[in-house]
Amino acid sequence: MQDNITKLALDIGNGKIKFILGELSTEGLKLRVLDYLEVPSEGIKRSVVEDSELLSGSIAKALRELEQRNGREFDRVSLGISSDRIVSKTDHGCIDFDEKEVSAQDMYNLVELVKKKILYDDEIVIEQETYNVRVNSSGILKNPIGQVGKSIQGDVHLITIKKSELDSLAEVVNKAGLEIEDIFLNASASAKSTLEYEDRQMGVALIDIGEGATDIAIYKNDKIIYTKSLSIGGMHFVNDISYLLKIPKKEAKEILEKMRKKEYSNGKMKTANAEYNLEEIKEIIDARTGDLINFISKTIEESGFNGYLGKGLAFTGGAVSIDEIFSKVGSRMECAVRKVSPFPLRGLENVNPSMSTSIGILLNKLELEFKKRDEISVENLENENVQIEETFEENVQIPMNENIFKQEDFEEEFEEEVQSDKTLNKLKKWISNFI
Repeated sequence: MQDNITKLALDIGNGKIKFILGELSTEGLKLRVLDYLEVPSEGIKRSVVEDSELLSGSIAKALRELEQRNGREFDRVSLGISSDRIVSKTDHGCIDFDEKEVSAQDMYNLVELVKKKILYDDEIVIEQETYNVRVNSSGILKNPIGQVGKSIQGDVHLITIKKSELDSLAEVVNKAGLEIEDIFLNASASAKSTLEYEDRQMGVALIDIGEGATDIAIYKNDKIIYTKSLSIGGMHFVNDISYLLKIPKKEAKEILEKMRKKEYSNGKMKTANAEYNLEEIKEIIDARTGDLINFISKTIEESGFNGYLGKGLAFTGGAVSIDEIFSKVGSRMECAVRKVSPFPLRGLENVNPSMSTSIGILLNKLELEFKKRDEISVENLENENVQIEETFEENVQIPMNENIFKQEDFEEEFEEEVQSDKTLNKLKKWISNFI
């Protein structure tokens, strides 16, 4: 019997380093968090490594604490990444061939064709999607594989980052004593932990306002179709308050925390050192929030999917717990807005929006690992089946595992209604097994 899948995820934020350790049962039906650790980060600013030794030391110190708490050593980790240097780009591709059934290899060739057109040598693909797929001049197809035709065409969306950007972060993690297993986009990780299938299917923009960056991921028909990041987050509100009120950053952080907890009355806020006018603080917050509003509006507009967001805007991240920020942003948007928090998981208490990315990285990695394991299991079953057929000259039906997290590779896009089969329904409900 195969062992349970145990994986470690790391979220290197501008204010906090977050480790989360999780375990998925062999059959893939039970997930629990074994440990969660959050410590201050040093040496990183605006999602850029400024002091690799300092940041590596912060990670290593946190790792040692995690190992001591769990009585074991860790050498591999899955990592999330966010940067305003991440690029989201889409292009169209078309391949002609002699009339035949379309294969998975043809879909692969289509993606590779587009990559050659728009991917630079110094870039790495973090995520990719294929949509609006047609065989010959047919309508958009949910799954073109097996269809007979002479050509296949579709749009390929690539999310990329320069290798140098990734190398600097990888070097920091390696120095801390960890090998990177997988890298996930922070924005899609946050979406994984907060959004329902219906949200991603009908169209939604997830906005994650973190400590040092704001990440946007736009979904339609359960595919990420656009993403962008801006180096503005909670720490910038702290900096503004500190600068304009001429107070230390520690005092500014206390003010922002009191705003979060609504610890003020009669238009005044008291800290350990002084008393402040609440309206003055709100004005400072409003000024910075205006930059966020402009970024969100511009990103949605340039994505070209402004009219396709049936589920509006979903906000997560540590800064959205401050009502003055969320309400200001919400009042300026032209579609429905709401706050979202990560799905509750067994073994993890006091779940809040600041955990969205770290939880999502863990969920992505566990799902990916389970898919790999089940693909190996099915392949072994197929090999055994071939041997039996050769020996007994009779057909044997392979018993498929109904718990495989397998989704149709290519779904109908935008105006097409997607019909769900039994396996896809299981995928949609996957998260609910852990609540």
